[in-house]
Amino acid sequence: MNKVIFSILIFLFLSSCDDDIKLKDNPLTQEDQKETDIDTNSYDAYGVFGLHKDLFKPTCANSGCHDGNFEPDFRTVESSYYSLINSPVIKADANGGFDLRVKPHDADNSMLIRRLKVDLNGNSGIMPLGLETNSDYPDRKAEFINRLETWINNGAEDMYGNTPSNGNFPPICEGVMVMQNGVKSTRIGIYEPVNVDASKSVSMYFSFFDKETPQNIEALSFQMSTAPDSFVNQVEQPITTLSSSITDKGLFGAETTYKFKADLSLDTAKSLDVYWLRVKVTDGIDTIYIPSEQSMFSLKKYFAIRIQ
Repeated sequence: MNKVIFSILIFLFLSSCDDDIKLKDNPLTQEDQKETDIDTNSYDAYGVFGLHKDLFKPTCANSGCHDGNFEPDFRTVESSYYSLINSPVIKADANGGFDLRVKPHDADNSMLIRRLKVDLNGNSGIMPLGLETNSDYPDRKAEFINRLETWINNGAEDMYGNTPSNGNFPPICEGVMVMQNGVKSTRIGIYEPVNVDASKSVSMYFSFFDKETPQNIEALSFQMSTAPDSFVNQVEQPITTLSSSITDKGLFGAETTYKFKADLSLDTAKSLDVYWLRVKVTDGIDTIYIPSEQSMFSLKKYFAIRIQ
């Protein structure tokens, strides 16, 4: 693949990356990772989805660079976030003044920003070291850095609109699957509501993950509403924890484990009604709703069903 070479690329690459080779545990399956499908009509340019789409993926995840060979891992939105937020630096600057790659609310003390502006210790190069021939990074460098600084200073929210608290990552969704009379239903599109027949037994299955405390994940309850952000008066309904988990494809293409089930009551449903769900999830530290009001609309549709 052709690249524009900055200075002596081989030297810079080896000197900057040789001590970054060891990856931490990645919460995503290392096989068959796919870029998150982004709703380009609604994504926030100053959020992690927009930054991944416009910057991390096309500029940083090139072959031989941050493509999973070493951290940060910019292959997906999720791996980007997990390997940046509150993650300790491996290659320190001469003054030792930067402890974290991204320090929420503090762009000035986030190593990510420094690496884009300064040749670390005079021998590592300014990131990115190499670009695709059609890259727009040189023309948009100031814009991208501003977007990164804004995202960090606003708290470095994750893909669901959550700000990390005390270094703990809240649970995330890895998959939602719908079954009718025990048969899996297919989606028209990855982020489209599932079409269901209200006369059938309809159940929604969930896969959730937490990086620090995966053993503590528990889905507590779910709510269902006819409006995407109107759950205040909706009853919390029970979630079933499966005695035998189900392995199937998840949100990002790789296989995931479904451990929780919601049985949906559609007795009063009418044709073309759309029902939106959200689930209360805890990792033993944080208890949140997924999706939240701040989540992208595409994720809210992923948790919805449409009556045929």
